Amino acid sequence: MLAPFRSLCPAYQGAWRALPLVALLLLSQCQKKDPSPLPLETRTGAMTFGCKIDGRVFGPRDGRGKPGLEVHYVHLGEGKGGGYYLNIPASDFRLNPIERVSVTADSLLVEEGKTYSFQTSKGSAQAFYARGNQYQKLEQDTGELTITRFDRTTGILAGRFHFVGTDKTTGRQVHVTDGRFDVRF
Repeated sequence: MLAPFRSLCPAYQGAWRALPLVALLLLSQCQKKDPSPLPLETRTGAMTFGCKIDGRVFGPRDGRGKPGLEVHYVHLGEGKGGGYYLNIPASDFRLNPIERVSVTADSLLVEEGKTYSFQTSKGSAQAFYARGNQYQKLEQDTGELTITRFDRTTGILAGRFHFVGTDKTTGRQVHVTDGRFDVRF
């Protein structure tokens, strides 16, 4: 079938033989890209948040007239019961039920370069995951929050986190890994 073409184009005889190889190489380069990779770990106040929930990438998405990422950093006053309250709730409002990961520090002054174990008591860092059911980091579960930047002058807070969350009712667990945030307060 290609014989008439070969006689017309003798210079392209080698190209005809290479055509299947070229097609194979081009097709082998096709890859399905991750539709929503984790954000890069930055320390610039980029307003990013992401983690993996049981290996699946999670990131906040606005919806229902609400922002997907919020930051609350409030001075509670001096003395007993004082300190600072930090809450970084990240929600995907486009899902039903809504999916949410929250990192909190209640009555705790966080410092750059420090790592905090997630606890369940006031005066410590806390974390939870929710989608229908709530999975909280319980005493027997593992989890840490590391502050990689905390600049009160510019209002930038960045860090990493991971934790195991347990549903108190069912005992089912979720593993939240590779968590990172870079926010302004």
